Amino acid sequence: MNSRKIKSTRIKSGEKPAWTAKCSLYIFYGLLAYMPLHIFISTWLGTSFDVLVFAKILKDIVAVLGFLLALVAASKEPWLRGFAKSKFVWAILLYTLWTLILVIFRQTDQDAEILGVVFNIRFLMFFLYGLILARLFNVNEIRRQAVKIVVVVGAIVVSFGILQYAVLPDDALTHLGYRRANGVLPAFFIDDKPDLERVMSTIRDPNSLGSYLIILAPLVTAGLFIMKYARDRWPPALMLAAIILCTFLTFSRGAWIGLVATMITFFFLTDSPLKIEMLKRRHVIIPAFLGTLVVLAGLLFAFRNTYIVQNVVLHADESTVLEDPNEIRVREWGESVDNISENPIGHGPGTAGLASIRNDLQGTELNENYYFQIAYETGLIGLGLFLAILLATGRRLFDMRHDSYVATALLAAFVGLAITNFLVHIWSNEAVAYTWWGLAALTIASRRKV
Repeated sequence: MNSRKIKSTRIKSGEKPAWTAKCSLYIFYGLLAYMPLHIFISTWLGTSFDVLVFAKILKDIVAVLGFLLALVAASKEPWLRGFAKSKFVWAILLYTLWTLILVIFRQTDQDAEILGVVFNIRFLMFFLYGLILARLFNVNEIRRQAVKIVVVVGAIVVSFGILQYAVLPDDALTHLGYRRANGVLPAFFIDDKPDLERVMSTIRDPNSLGSYLIILAPLVTAGLFIMKYARDRWPPALMLAAIILCTFLTFSRGAWIGLVATMITFFFLTDSPLKIEMLKRRHVIIPAFLGTLVVLAGLLFAFRNTYIVQNVVLHADESTVLEDPNEIRVREWGESVDNISENPIGHGPGTAGLASIRNDLQGTELNENYYFQIAYETGLIGLGLFLAILLATGRRLFDMRHDSYVATALLAAFVGLAITNFLVHIWSNEAVAYTWWGLAALTIASRRKV
């Protein structure tokens, strides 16, 4: 699986890029590095200098600036006209346009409405941003750099998450401004039980951290598969072990399921000497794997009535005073279906999902499912356009699965994230959305036709 070597149509060897192009590229890199650390940095600096609101929105302002600079740099390029005629690009533009039309005809609380628009379209703008940069520069070079940035920052996130669970006290982040009043909690617990902590590291919450790690895991595994010699596999192997541990410590069942689906997908789609080596030893590996599953299932059954299993796995401990999260999710799904059926055109951006927490006019509507959220806000038309974008993106990555390990890793993560989005509002999280869609853009663009 060798990456295709495609020369840039804009920046030729030895030619200096325009300052607008260069600046937009640095902003793109900066956003990839910053988004997983955004909550930590913006909360700390925002509360320290009393500029919390500005610190929270600065990333979105910078993203728009970078996108506009990329457009300016590409404005005189002949390929831009063909790019603009792409059905794929038009699906994104139509989805954005439909969202804005609903802002006019389905008005709601202004703050929630603005937040809803930003949450729903910012990662697609970042995706288009990456597609343009890939035509302005050597796509393989900037993708390689982008993957390095993601993995290095990911190592920081994973390390801090494990440190948070093993060393830091529960109130450690309160000294950096983490408070409910500031929109972030200093610690999370299973069913609010202080002896069952959940890590969120520098990400907003444990579920979002778990989904972010779903992206990291196959990328690191790809590095493991690339190495020819056993001694070179230790660094990615250790990081993968840390990612798995950190994912476990989020105690996000959706993330656990998503990670398993991701790794299985990656293994079956990829092709490498290590996989061939493992398949040669399948007479040992498969029985060992199945035996491990049987032992784990047996242990869960034997200890099904214990405090740990009841809380961590089942969330059904009798001492829990909070409503069962499984029952909450089923109820929310049922109500979402009813509300969508009653108003198939959509209620408008900001009326559902995380943005609706700020909605003082119609109240909070947490659908516990990103697809239901989009259908609730933008109706069946919006949902259809969004699903078309997802399917087109997934298909392009599937067609490229033999081009590079990155394409295979992102496709595998796509499967895992498709699952977690059934359970939580994952694409609304900046760390997850910008990381996956940014890398996906650079990967898809390595084939000329978008």
